[in-house]
Amino acid sequence: MTHDDAAVLRDRVMQGLARNRRPGLHFPGHFMALDRRQFDRDAVVLALPMGPHIADAQGVIGLPAVSLLVDVTLATSMRPFLAPGVRTATVSMQIVFTGLAPVGELVCEAQCLGFSTESALPQAVCRGVLKSSQGVVCYCSGTFVQLATPPGVTLAPTAWEVDTSGEAPSIEGTPLSEAERQVLRHTERVLRSLGAGERFVDRFWGGEARPGDGIVRSRMAIGPHANNRVGNSQGGLMMAYAASTAAAVVPRHSVLESISAWFISPGVGKQLRAVGEALQQGRSLAVVRTQLFAPGRKRVLEVITNHGAPRERASA
Repeated sequence: MTHDDAAVLRDRVMQGLARNRRPGLHFPGHFMALDRRQFDRDAVVLALPMGPHIADAQGVIGLPAVSLLVDVTLATSMRPFLAPGVRTATVSMQIVFTGLAPVGELVCEAQCLGFSTESALPQAVCRGVLKSSQGVVCYCSGTFVQLATPPGVTLAPTAWEVDTSGEAPSIEGTPLSEAERQVLRHTERVLRSLGAGERFVDRFWGGEARPGDGIVRSRMAIGPHANNRVGNSQGGLMMAYAASTAAAVVPRHSVLESISAWFISPGVGKQLRAVGEALQQGRSLAVVRTQLFAPGRKRVLEVITNHGAPRERASA
């Protein structure tokens, strides 16, 4: 990586931190510069501009950015039916990929289909589609709930519910919070370890995998660079981390076909630990179960991924 490349990535992080001083979203969303295109009860549409902070040299956007965009758009589709600024949480989410590479600007459109009626905590049922200029990249769905705001946390209306137009003032030369300093320290660690051809976003929001006997274990640092509005690890990023761990379990099946995730408890602490194990490996298809744990072996996420062998390797 050249000095100029590193400077561009640092600048993207600083822009995200500057936007994050405005209440209503979280650093990951601001870092990706998510853009509201529509926000009403008919649909929510959010766009993700392409840039070197999330794409490789061929312009293919990394899975963490794709998964985060899907999660945020699906969850936001229930907000036109709720009071502004309330806390929401993901219960389950599914992404099914078409095989089309996520290249260029990505646009995700989602609708809230309604709420369950028989449970004490109603669940919103949402569905969506993610497209590039070339066509559909993936289909997605999920269930979401409204939760009470944690004690000591004040939530403003989200960035989608208010006017956030205009560029945020630069934070260069201003005092930084401890959370902002943590993000910058993490950025420097990633830049020092980034290998040739690696996507910054995959390392920024990823972990190191350690293969075992049919099992892959990995760890991912979490903190302000990967947290949501209430300080827990962002759900879409956790899904992508689980899927990347699963991919290391079945390297011959390198085509990620689908991800299904069930959210069990918040991702808290300084790091998450993932354990991936193949449930089935055939010539053409593989299925992997990946579990995410917070410190103390507290289970955070259960994920099932479906993987395909590349076309040249698959037999009929």
